[in-house]
Amino acid sequence: MRWILFLLSGLLLSLPFRAVAAEVRVCVYDNPPLSFTDASGATRGLLPDLLNEVARQKQWSLSYVSASWTECLEKLANGTVEILPAIGYTPQRAEKFRFAHEAILTNWGQIYQQPGGQFDSLPSLAERKVAVLKDDVHYIGGNGLVHLAETFNVNPSFVEVSSYLEAFSMLARGAVDVALVNRLFGLKHQHKFGLQATAIQLNPIQVRPAFSLHSPVSLTAAFDQQLIEWKQTPDSIFFQLMETWLKEKPINTFPAWLRYLMYLLSAVLITLIITTMWARRQVAAKTKQLEGKNRQLEDELLERQRVEDELRERHQQYQVLFEESQTIIILVDPATAKIVDASPAACSFYQYPREELQGMDVTRLNQLNESEIRTEMASVGNTGAKQFQFTHRLANGQLREVEVHCSPIVVAGRSLLCSIVHDISKRKQAERQLEERNQFLQSVIDGVSDPIMVIATDHRVIKMNRIAREQLMPGYAKQEEPRCYQVSHASESPCSGDEHPCPLEQVQENGESVTVIHHHVTSKGRRIIELNASPLFDQEGKIHAVIEVARDITDRLQTEELLSENEKRLHHLAHHDSLTDLPNRLLFEDRLKQALSKARRNSKQVALFFLDLDHFKDINDNLGHDFGDLLLIDIANRLRSCVRESDTVARMGGDEFLVLLDEVDSLELVEIMAERICASLIHELNQGKYYQRVSASIGISLYPNDGTSGQELLRNADLAMYRAKNQGKATYQYYSSPQTGFLF
Repeated sequence: MRWILFLLSGLLLSLPFRAVAAEVRVCVYDNPPLSFTDASGATRGLLPDLLNEVARQKQWSLSYVSASWTECLEKLANGTVEILPAIGYTPQRAEKFRFAHEAILTNWGQIYQQPGGQFDSLPSLAERKVAVLKDDVHYIGGNGLVHLAETFNVNPSFVEVSSYLEAFSMLARGAVDVALVNRLFGLKHQHKFGLQATAIQLNPIQVRPAFSLHSPVSLTAAFDQQLIEWKQTPDSIFFQLMETWLKEKPINTFPAWLRYLMYLLSAVLITLIITTMWARRQVAAKTKQLEGKNRQLEDELLERQRVEDELRERHQQYQVLFEESQTIIILVDPATAKIVDASPAACSFYQYPREELQGMDVTRLNQLNESEIRTEMASVGNTGAKQFQFTHRLANGQLREVEVHCSPIVVAGRSLLCSIVHDISKRKQAERQLEERNQFLQSVIDGVSDPIMVIATDHRVIKMNRIAREQLMPGYAKQEEPRCYQVSHASESPCSGDEHPCPLEQVQENGESVTVIHHHVTSKGRRIIELNASPLFDQEGKIHAVIEVARDITDRLQTEELLSENEKRLHHLAHHDSLTDLPNRLLFEDRLKQALSKARRNSKQVALFFLDLDHFKDINDNLGHDFGDLLLIDIANRLRSCVRESDTVARMGGDEFLVLLDEVDSLELVEIMAERICASLIHELNQGKYYQRVSASIGISLYPNDGTSGQELLRNADLAMYRAKNQGKATYQYYSSPQTGFLF
């Protein structure tokens, strides 16, 4: 019984694998020598041959599918295929696919160029076109070219292709500057395209087969098991295929006993060598003692010759640096404040003969008094080299502004001061002119009533006018170069969001002037500020600052809003009756025109009611016009309550009203509305001894039966209204007799 259970368990364990192994779909793309499809349509390469051998061992049935690199990734992700053999391992891909634990080989990315190219480092790729395989791990992987370019702030232009062959083809014809491929593909194809490898290598990765997450785990386990067995055998089919496709042979392993024997022989040999060397050293020591005396004499002669050569070289250097130099150099004795020597350039500058300068007191040149000069010379002796700015007088009495670099030196045991003098008169004059221009510019912008600031690209305020300084937020007025967002609204971070969009960022993005609106809360309440920012370009055409002009537009906007409200009110008064606030005839005719246009498009009817109050003149005569006005207002309210929201009630004038029914579908709707209006308007009026029954006569015209224009409908509804008056009032009449039911 136990044997039967054991056999059944083994059979069950083998069922999933053999069921999967009935047909294993493998996706390959053009990536020789790892995988490719030859001219006859057969699948070739290291990885297909390796999978074929695994399939033979595990009794799989392989079905190859040729596709592009991107399509292979998609098929593996959705389970259309079970295996993608040629793919580099990354943690990101391991989340999408199941990788084999055993790596087949290690590969890395290689940048190729045309012969004679100068691409030898990553920065040399800046602003260059680089052909890259879409979704390639060497392109977008963790240590891929995109990551390295961002790390080193290099901005190449990437041209994505569908295969490495396309990348090499574009490089060969000059469509791109360089191409990124894996090193195996490059080694096999660089000579075919006449290309050469650069020194730029990146992103070493392990090439492992990837299995679909929809495939059985047994596929991966079977492949790992078989690959481990092959790797442990030096002459296995794995190493044979590696040698065939990559020309790589396994390293033969030595038996352990042979390795120990080699160590022992090496130790014996080293001992013999050390013994021999020690003996030779003893002989050499004796020989050196005999030769030492002779060499000592030769060394003394050589040293003497060296000193003489050094003195001669220093004299030549002195001639070049002091006598022949165009630099103004004077040597001064700090103890006496007298000039010891001066270069020819110094004699020319000060316009004195060299003999006269030698021994001259420096006070004749320097315009400082003697005590100040001695103080400055003493400071050089105490602190070393120092830089000064003085005013020197020439022989002709002319004054020059000079910059003096002074340092202590020792000449023939004598301590002197070496002063190198530069004439900076023109530079100082230019600086004064620049300062004058800056002051003039400052006075100009100070005369502008709006705050003006010049803002650097890092948000530093490098210049502002008087009104801007007066409006600085507390705590920032005394800063030398505050940030613009500190000045504008006391923030410690740059402007952002709808309330405070950053004009500096918008100018840098667009390269043009921009206008933005800021909302600030000040002591005067909430204010609206309009900021106009214009770019400032440097000599290379790059934006290095912006000019920002601020203007408080709160009052202007409030005025504009008030004017807009007045315009709306005037528009309402022009289109509504002042007594009842109903649309007047002008607005009614416009709505009638729109209703007719809509009816033509939608094949609908329009009904127009013309109402006239019965006995209204008698009411006015007996109760007065004020009461009559109140009655008209009441009639208007009753009419509003009777109609739909889409309908229009208007007053023509006097006691005449109009009702427009839009999009009428049936005659029943018209009659219901007419009866509702008649019933709503009929009521009893008792004022003291005066009694009157209030009602209205209604005339109805229909579009298109009674007219196709607004004027025709109004005229015909008016005629129908008089017909209703003649019929006894308090009723309605159609202009023509319509059909019952639907009008269309």
